[in-house]
Amino acid sequence: MTRVAQWATGTTGRLALRALIDAPTLELVGVRVYDPGKVRVDAGALAGRPATGVLATDDNARLVRSRPDVVLYMGAVEKHPDDCFADVANLLMAGIDVIATGSSFIDVNAFDPARAADLDAACRRGRSTFLGVGIFPGFWGEAVAPLLARLSAGCGTITVRESLSYAGYPSREILVDVMGYGQSPHSTAPLLSDPARAGSAFLATASVLARALGVEIVAVQPFRETAVTPSALRVAAGDIAAGTVAAMKLGVRADCGPVTIVVEHVTWLDGGVAPEWSSAEGYEIEFDGAPTLRCHLVLGTAGEDRTEMGCLATAMHAVHAIDYVTAAPPGIVDLAKTGSITGGHAWPQR
Repeated sequence: MTRVAQWATGTTGRLALRALIDAPTLELVGVRVYDPGKVRVDAGALAGRPATGVLATDDNARLVRSRPDVVLYMGAVEKHPDDCFADVANLLMAGIDVIATGSSFIDVNAFDPARAADLDAACRRGRSTFLGVGIFPGFWGEAVAPLLARLSAGCGTITVRESLSYAGYPSREILVDVMGYGQSPHSTAPLLSDPARAGSAFLATASVLARALGVEIVAVQPFRETAVTPSALRVAAGDIAAGTVAAMKLGVRADCGPVTIVVEHVTWLDGGVAPEWSSAEGYEIEFDGAPTLRCHLVLGTAGEDRTEMGCLATAMHAVHAIDYVTAAPPGIVDLAKTGSITGGHAWPQR
């Protein structure tokens, strides 16, 4: 059995932890937490499962001593990039494979070549393997769009879009401090207030898709647009004042010569704010070519919270990548070449 450890137990991490416990071919050996209240709590309690005998720790060295073959790393890289990249490098140098979620980990070479070089060196030193995955970025544009391109005779523009309501998203830190919801549209305090930084989170999708299509990016234009709510809102993350940001469109436009790749992340706290930005909640791919094409994916079709379903899909992409990564040669895995990853083997037995 493959020995696995879960790093971080936020919304996505908790769902990943549950899947690791349920998977018949995986052995959970460690859990890394940040909340002092979770330290020495059984992993089963954290995941809503029976006791496992594995107690959570806030000690990195203790986690390494549990000798996992692979760690699912879900630390808050957008909020603490230096710490998170250092964590991953240390795991890789210890000879532990790492599968990481978070936009900064998707195609690290495109996001930050210097950090990519550090991770590559750590892989070589530890003879370990690294893969960054997700759903948007990390799956929809990177894995599905190249598949749809098999149906195209030529295309001038490919648009890859995620459209989500964040009204049910509970993390005020992410919504307000990182993204800028509930703040003035002119505020420079949020981490993603700078269009270049906001767009960089989605450059990976464009770069992986371009490689899969055999084209090169000539120029990139990042963008960030906001819209304000005319009235006060009450959402899962707290109160949002009238006149502050309640809808947002982030992304990049990549000129690849014969084709332009547009990656858009459209979110809102109220569906009445900027409804023209998206035709429907979910994930869309549009080909403006021959034939014209639109593919629409909805996660949560039976009344579930769609934000949580997106987190579950992200978690499962990481879980299902375990066999691929542990069998791969040392180094950073190119997400454009992971078409053989499939689901099912980590599903619980009935």
